[in-house]
Amino acid sequence: MDIVKRLQGEHDELQTAFGNLLNSDIDDPEAYGKRFIDLMIAVESHERAEEQTIYSILQTDVEIRPIALQSLEEHRILRSLMRELADVEITEEIWLPRLVVANNMLSLHVQIEEGNVLPLLEQMYGRDMREKMDRDFESAHRTLVQQLRS
Repeated sequence: MDIVKRLQGEHDELQTAFGNLLNSDIDDPEAYGKRFIDLMIAVESHERAEEQTIYSILQTDVEIRPIALQSLEEHRILRSLMRELADVEITEEIWLPRLVVANNMLSLHVQIEEGNVLPLLEQMYGRDMREKMDRDFESAHRTLVQQLRS
């Protein structure tokens, strides 16, 4: 698979998961909390796998480095928001507003990444290299999910 297609697919999955969480009732805080933790792991493993693969490569290009650094900063902010949410009781008044902000941050990041970064990958690298990036991403992602779940 091509890394660009994989990332687009994962972005869709993450945005859907956020939307589902935002649109569901908190009738069962324990089950809702588990869904949030699953989402948190999905977001963090995705971002860190991107950082270990595509962004580690893109940072080496002086002209593209500012774009890569912006994306890395967006990752840092979203992870921070998600971790803050993990420390708040789901039933607290601030929970939903913070979740909305985290969702908005993810949406903005995806829009920027798909509008700027993914086209760069397609322009700069041939299919074979993008497929290698995809294999590296998948391997890193799988390892990160296991680490975060333990």
